[in-house]
Amino acid sequence: MPSKDMYNMEKDIKNNLTSAQRTLPLSLHIDPGFVHRRKIETMLGANGIALINEMISKIPPQVLDWQKQVQIDHIYTRVFLKWSEHVGVKSLLELLSDQSDRCFVSIVELSECVGNIYTDSRVHNDVVLRNCDSKVILEYSTKWVSGDTLKSYLSQGSDNIAVSAELFKKDTSTLYFHPIIMGFPWPEGEVDFLPEWFASEFYHVFIDDIDEFSNVKDIQVSGDEWLIMKSISEAAFKRCLGEILNDRTKKDWGGENSDHFSTHLHLNGRRVIGAFLLKGPAKFEPMNLNNLGKNNDQINRLAKEPADLLIVQHCHDIEPAVHETLRAFAVQPGRPRNYCLIDGRDSYRLLKAYNKIDDALSYSQS
Repeated sequence: MPSKDMYNMEKDIKNNLTSAQRTLPLSLHIDPGFVHRRKIETMLGANGIALINEMISKIPPQVLDWQKQVQIDHIYTRVFLKWSEHVGVKSLLELLSDQSDRCFVSIVELSECVGNIYTDSRVHNDVVLRNCDSKVILEYSTKWVSGDTLKSYLSQGSDNIAVSAELFKKDTSTLYFHPIIMGFPWPEGEVDFLPEWFASEFYHVFIDDIDEFSNVKDIQVSGDEWLIMKSISEAAFKRCLGEILNDRTKKDWGGENSDHFSTHLHLNGRRVIGAFLLKGPAKFEPMNLNNLGKNNDQINRLAKEPADLLIVQHCHDIEPAVHETLRAFAVQPGRPRNYCLIDGRDSYRLLKAYNKIDDALSYSQS
């Protein structure tokens, strides 16, 4: 599994996959190299254990022992992810925002291993967190790491590890977790290409991929013409968005999780529910996490919406940290959701494609 440092993943997704491929409703499995079977059985209980035993019993007897052990790890992982989805296990960033749960399932970036994963019995990795006051440490026994590739990535650190873990202690600013499953994120389904090479980035879709916005495919931005977005208010953009979607829009209020919620979106003909976070030109500058609410929590609140597609729109550029944070909330093993970023240029393309520039300017002045 390649590190995203090796590729410009957004460029690869845009250039190397078709819109039809990008919008496929693929599940997100974990290719496990660390499975704590006893802990999983404890958490799942008798019914979960019975299901695991039933699935294991169907492994053909002629399968070699090493193959059987790999298949058993996959069985434990699949059942655990289904259980996690059923009970609503949160992503790590969601857990950190309220610290009300003890377990998370997420794709995370890990720093290099502290200790020697090849010789020490116990080691730990720090989870790399940005714009977060908490420190998160994964402590584990090396005997549970069965995958050589995973062992190498844990040793040197990696930005693309799927982890489920349980909290076992915390102090003032540090939370210590014991991993339950660790491995590589693995999009899977009936496809004729290799989505796993894009890992969690696979679920990134573009404005061109949304059927209701398909006219943007014919619009190219020339020079600085998109800077007219400085004169278009957030309320005006929302009103135009509602008109394009034939949706009724509501006035903003402080307790909302999203700025617009639509059940009338489609990805390659597949109906999806979309939740929008909209940002106008109150500060006409690139969006970073500090632009996302007093507590940098607007993406967190967006992710609470029962939506299949999470969309962040801004009148200017959108910084990579926002992209990373949106992906971290949206793309959860067992429950992946598509996400989309619409920056100032794409916002302009959308308005121009549907002849809404003049309307947006007029609404902004009213």
